[in-house]
Amino acid sequence: MGTIFTSSSLKTLFATFIFALFCLGLTGQTTHQVAVTDFAFTPSQLTITAGDKVVWTNTGAMGHNVNGTVATFPSNPESFGNSVGLNWTYEFVFNTAGTYDYHCDPHSTGMKGKVIVNQKSTEPLKLTVNFTAMTPHVGQTLWLAVIDKANMMEIGRVKTTAAQTFSIEVPGIEVGKSYWVNFFADHNKNGVYNAPPADHTWQRSLDNVTGNSVIDFVHNTTFTDIAWKTKLTLRFTAMTPHVAQKLTLFVRDNMGMDMDNVVVPSVAGPNFDVLSWAIKPGMSYNLDFYADHNKNGVYNAPPADHAWRIALENVKSDTIVSFVHNTNFTDIFLPTVAKNPEKLDNIRLYPNPAVNYIELKLPVNYEKVSSLKIYSIAGTLIDQKVISKNTESYRYNLSKFKSGIYFMEINAGSKRDVLKFTKQ
Repeated sequence: MGTIFTSSSLKTLFATFIFALFCLGLTGQTTHQVAVTDFAFTPSQLTITAGDKVVWTNTGAMGHNVNGTVATFPSNPESFGNSVGLNWTYEFVFNTAGTYDYHCDPHSTGMKGKVIVNQKSTEPLKLTVNFTAMTPHVGQTLWLAVIDKANMMEIGRVKTTAAQTFSIEVPGIEVGKSYWVNFFADHNKNGVYNAPPADHTWQRSLDNVTGNSVIDFVHNTTFTDIAWKTKLTLRFTAMTPHVAQKLTLFVRDNMGMDMDNVVVPSVAGPNFDVLSWAIKPGMSYNLDFYADHNKNGVYNAPPADHAWRIALENVKSDTIVSFVHNTNFTDIFLPTVAKNPEKLDNIRLYPNPAVNYIELKLPVNYEKVSSLKIYSIAGTLIDQKVISKNTESYRYNLSKFKSGIYFMEINAGSKRDVLKFTKQ
C-alpha cells in the first residue's frame, strides 16, 4: 500500500513535498550532495547505502574534477569521475558496497574525498524502545512516533497501553540517517495530547543509524513539549479508473480555509493511503479531493474530473477515513466568494483554480478599490497592486507564482474583503 506525505498549515509553513520525494519513496534511493569549492570537497567523507546517488557541484573559481578511477585508486570497487572544468555538476550512483577514494587531479595533494557504501539490507531495520519504571503510567495510553531529522517525515507511529515494563518496535529506520523519537503518556486521560505537565512527554535522539537500534528509557520527569500532531489517514480503495492520474487532497476547516494540500503526482495502484497532520482534536473539516481524470493538469468540475467531499466531524484523535471509488461527485471548487454574505452573487475570482491569471469580478456599485494584495497560505504578503481607477473587472498575472493556495485582499475605502484561490 503506497503512502504519500505532505503537510502545511496557516500558522506554520512547512517545506512542501515535491515530486522528487515521491520518487524517493518508490525507489528507496537517497541523493547526497557534495559541494566542490576551491581546494575542498564538502563533506569530504560520506557514508551511504548501495543504490544511493552522490551529486558533486563545482562552484569554485578554479578548474576541478572528481577522479575515483580504479587506475588511480586500485582498491575502489569500480571507477567514477569526470573531466576538469568550471561550473559543472556530476552525479554517480554507487551500486556496489565498499570504500571509494577520490581526489581532484589538479589539486590531488589536499583536495581529497571518500565515499563509504554500505550494503543495502534485505530486511528493514527496526528501532526498539525499552521502557522501564513506568509505574506512574500503568494502564494509560502511550503514543510514540519516529521522525526523520533530515526532512521531518514521520516514518512510524505506535499506540499502546503502558505497563511497568514494556517495549515498542518501529520498523523502517535506515543506515546513515538520524531520527527524533517522540513519545507521551496520556497522563490526564483526556484522549488527546497536552503539553507537559498535563501529559508526560519525552524526546530522544537516534543519530547516524548503523543497523538495528535500541533505546533504553527509564521513567523520569524531564519533559519535552513535542507538539504532537494528530494524524489523518485517507484510505483509498478500488481507485483503478485513476491509476497513473494525479490526485489532490485539500483539508479544509469549517470556515473553508485550506489547512493542507496533499498531491499524489501519479496514483500507483488501486489501493493507497494519503496522510496529513493538519487536523486538530475538537475541530471539523471537509476532505475535498479530485483525480485529474481528463489529464489536463488543472481542476475541472465533474464529470471532466472526478471530485469528492467527505465531512469529518469533531476530530477526537488520529483518524482513519475510508473511501471506496464511486461516481457520486461534488464540485469542490465552486466560485470562491468574499466573507460578506450579501456579496455572494456579486464578487468572485475566476478561473479558480487558476493557471496563468486570475480575474476579480466586482459589482458595478462596489466602492472604489484602492489596492489588491496577495498573501501566501502562511499569511505572508507576497505581492500587491495599487489601483488608480475603479472598474468592473481586474486581471492578475500569476505566471510568477508557484503552485499553491493564496488569498487576495481587496481594499476599498473602509471595507476589506478576502478571497481564496488556488494557483496550479
